[in-house]
Amino acid sequence: MGMTASGVGSGLDINSLVSQLMSAESRPMTALKTQEKTATTKLSAYGQLSSALASFQSSLKGLSATGLGACSASSSSSAMSAATGSGAAPGTYSVDVTRIAQPHKLCSPGYASASADLGTGNLSIAVGNGTPVTLTPLTNSLASIAEAINASTLAVRATVINDGSANGQRLLISGSDSGAANALTLSGSGALATFSYNPATPLSFTYDGSGNAPTMMSQTQVAQDALVSIDGLKITSSTNTLSGAIAGVTLQLAQATTTPASVQITRDDTAVKTAVNGFTKAWNDLRTLVSAQTAYNNTTKTGAALHGDSGPRTLLSQLRATMTAAISGAGTYDTLSDVGLSFQKDGSLSVSDTKLQAAISTRPADLQQLFAGSGGVATRLSTQLTDILGSDGALAARTNGLNATLRGLGQRESALQARLDAVESRYRAQFTRLDAAVARMQSTSNWLTQQLSALSK
Repeated sequence: MGMTASGVGSGLDINSLVSQLMSAESRPMTALKTQEKTATTKLSAYGQLSSALASFQSSLKGLSATGLGACSASSSSSAMSAATGSGAAPGTYSVDVTRIAQPHKLCSPGYASASADLGTGNLSIAVGNGTPVTLTPLTNSLASIAEAINASTLAVRATVINDGSANGQRLLISGSDSGAANALTLSGSGALATFSYNPATPLSFTYDGSGNAPTMMSQTQVAQDALVSIDGLKITSSTNTLSGAIAGVTLQLAQATTTPASVQITRDDTAVKTAVNGFTKAWNDLRTLVSAQTAYNNTTKTGAALHGDSGPRTLLSQLRATMTAAISGAGTYDTLSDVGLSFQKDGSLSVSDTKLQAAISTRPADLQQLFAGSGGVATRLSTQLTDILGSDGALAARTNGLNATLRGLGQRESALQARLDAVESRYRAQFTRLDAAVARMQSTSNWLTQQLSALSK
């Protein structure tokens, strides 16, 4: 940029002259900025369109075979809860819980102190058929042994409890995992020999007739599997979570039952309606967006961001054609209108709850085929939208083109700005020289006027 001061000799307004000239010179830059703004606005509009198409595609997930076949579960007993997942089918089952799964728990003999060193010896622990791990406590006190167990990688936890008697400090060891296969085996030597325990020859923690507890390590809780009977069929599980015993159903056991409980699996009509209504809303949101993006305001004589661009309306027409095409092999229903979904004059989709409920209640399998079959509406739309939204799809081609346009405009603006800076510098230099020349001429004129005035006297 050149100097910005006005003429210093003749009073010539250089800034004003340069500004007027540069205003004319900058008209191409104004045109480029306008083109850039238009391309940026279109790119943003296509981003919004892409988001709406992605939302429409997401709504199809609820119209899958799993979504339309959704079931809910209930249990007549608080002894268990039931939840459904993929593959669940309506039905009623009699479930009797004989026992629940539980982890192994052991209790040591009692000692007067939790911190006193019990003497020299080693202690190793194994979980089920796992490799025994030898503990390395700081001291052979109950507290240190508990700390060593908790610091190990074993699926075992330990704590010291006090029953309040003179020798009431006891080490309580609990397995982290339930099931008979996770029983604990302890092997002690020396002063820790009394901590040995072999689940093959179990010793239960019970008080004798004099109220004395065992003097060896004993179990307060046996490691056991859950035992459940479903419609008379016995099933065992190492955990209290039974998945797959009933297809698509997970049972969570809480306690044994006194009488068999009834577990009922029913079709979830509400979930199906929610999925269909979600699909309808996503389509209507997409249609409303495209309508707004391609609109023209007759009052202001201005078009929306994508007015004149046939791409969005073409995509909408293609999707609608897929939605209205008849489906072969779908049983009773051939089109969306058969189950209560119909297009209105403005292109929006409406749902007849009565007609949809009738399809859900009387022909649920045919409804699934209409949407989720190999040639179903949702299946075909999902494939179509994957292509549209893909890296080689119509939207990518359009946005790539707009990005290329913006890059080109940016390069042209940079080149034009460099030329305008050079032109402005040249104008300022020229006017500065002109200003100096005029100043010299004015000085000479003043001198001649003075000389002529002197001669006349």
